[in-house]
Amino acid sequence: MYAAIASDLDGTLLDAQQTINALTADTLRAAAARGIHLIIATGRHVRDVQRLTAPLDLPISMITSNGARVHGSDGKLLQATDLEPSQVHQLVQPELARGSLMSVYQDEGRLSCVHEGYLLREGDPELGTRHDDLSGHDGVGVAKVLYTGHPDTLAEIEARIRQRLGEQVAVTYSQPDYLEVMAAGVNKGQALTRLLRRRGIALAQCAAFGDGLNDVEMLQAVGHPFRMANANPKLNALLPAVPQAGHHNEAGVAQQIRRALGLA
Repeated sequence: MYAAIASDLDGTLLDAQQTINALTADTLRAAAARGIHLIIATGRHVRDVQRLTAPLDLPISMITSNGARVHGSDGKLLQATDLEPSQVHQLVQPELARGSLMSVYQDEGRLSCVHEGYLLREGDPELGTRHDDLSGHDGVGVAKVLYTGHPDTLAEIEARIRQRLGEQVAVTYSQPDYLEVMAAGVNKGQALTRLLRRRGIALAQCAAFGDGLNDVEMLQAVGHPFRMANANPKLNALLPAVPQAGHHNEAGVAQQIRRALGLA
């Protein structure tokens, strides 16, 4: 039996329609009824998580922006780690972000700016308020900067970021076309470790599910890690010994939880 379950959203808990399907919802309710602490750990903004989980009406802790923000199951903010304003100033410059759609994550929402026209999902409200230029942003209160673009373009942007800021920032990919930058040391694993410590739950008693490179530290931290059948091949190569759960579009997380609870 698990004492806690932490799950990524996209490509993991959510199906191909970006929803929590009925089987997954019923399974999470069954887990909560047995006293298991539920945690969402995602690169998304906290508002996205609240919108997706509200219909469940369950106490769920939230690790968002890849660990830059942590909210307890009561909604209280427990941890906030921002990029330095000087770092943000460098990250939002057009010559660094060229070829991408750039999004700045703040508590009040997202700001977005297209550099040279790349737009993965035009009209998607999750991209935030559109701006023509963010180069003058004051850099205050920024949890994450996200670049959306072709993987080759993102590799070039990543190289420029590492050349300029090195180990001063944390860099990861939630998807091959999502490059994410947070403050140094920020990741889902450190956020989950702190959260479980507050709850008096051992990492060895926690299960975690993920499919992307931003899940590596979380899967390495817990006693019961699972990578999805649809996981990024780079994640599979990094963590070959981690057991595999089913495909996200076949309720792979729910199926694994149900087996653990004896519901399968």
